Amino acid sequence: MRLLCVLNGGVDHPSSRLRILQHLDHLKERGITADVFVAKGTRAVDLADLARRARRSDAILVQKKLFSRWKLPLLLGSAPLLFDLDDAVFVVSPDERERFGEERAEARARSRRRRLAAVLKRSRKVIAGNPFLADYASRHARDVAVLPTGVDLRPFPEDAIGRARQARRGSAAPRIGWVGSRPSLRYLGLLAEPLRRLCARRPQLRFVQVCNASVEWPGIPTETIAWSPESETAALLGLDIGVMPLDDSPFSQGKCGLKILMYQAAGLPVVCSPVGANRELVEDGRTGLFAVTADDWVDRLSRLLDDPALGRTLGERGRARVLERYGSVTIASRLADLVTGVTGS
Repeated sequence: MRLLCVLNGGVDHPSSRLRILQHLDHLKERGITADVFVAKGTRAVDLADLARRARRSDAILVQKKLFSRWKLPLLLGSAPLLFDLDDAVFVVSPDERERFGEERAEARARSRRRRLAAVLKRSRKVIAGNPFLADYASRHARDVAVLPTGVDLRPFPEDAIGRARQARRGSAAPRIGWVGSRPSLRYLGLLAEPLRRLCARRPQLRFVQVCNASVEWPGIPTETIAWSPESETAALLGLDIGVMPLDDSPFSQGKCGLKILMYQAAGLPVVCSPVGANRELVEDGRTGLFAVTADDWVDRLSRLLDDPALGRTLGERGRARVLERYGSVTIASRLADLVTGVTGS
């Protein structure tokens, strides 16, 4: 079976890499040969190349790329279409509002909603990253399935998790960490006051940002580790606690919780906002802790800092849940089933 994957970006684009590219080898094992097209250019020669590839394919999987309604049949032909949606592209993002202003940002969102509706209606199957996105997609699409983002567990074998836990036991300088990209740094503002209060009581505490940009606040000793595929594993294993703060906006509800899955894969206890997919990925008090107010964040983080045994228990349960439900092999198998399902193969 020939599958054309039309992506928004290449290996450096998180959605493309984690939703599609990491699964290609498993798809091949299932008899699905993937042809990858990164739809960034608008040159006529690129669009003609896309159209040629589409007409040679048995099915087409579009990862979040939006085309004008009139371009869909011209570029993608008549092969069964699957559309992967892992972000709330139908609303204004905070970054967009800041860059363009309210009026222009809303005009951009309206344009995306029109293009999104067109591709959802045309799709044989829509693959949504969480229930919030699935609910929106179901307004326009006939068949919607929820497929979480998968985590490659190979960089986190049990012996590496064990060594990391041993290192934490002897550490006098606990490390609370966050991994993410530049647009998500805005969410860290929710942690400024709680971290400042914690650091006043625990001068050895460090806040670690695994990112290619950073924020710093007075009174909070901060370390920044430049993100790369090579640095990510060691950075995560070097943390004591992983955090994922979010506001409760529609854009944030579209987040698929990859940070939480990465922390849990590394065996870390997690403290997060109970927003969107976070509520699906964390069982409060069993596989992680929820925090809403600044006092909540101080309380939950203090509990983990004061009780390492609790942190180990939450981390072990969270990791077990990832191993059972969210490993990339498990998710890739479900993706293969969805792809073959649209063609009857």
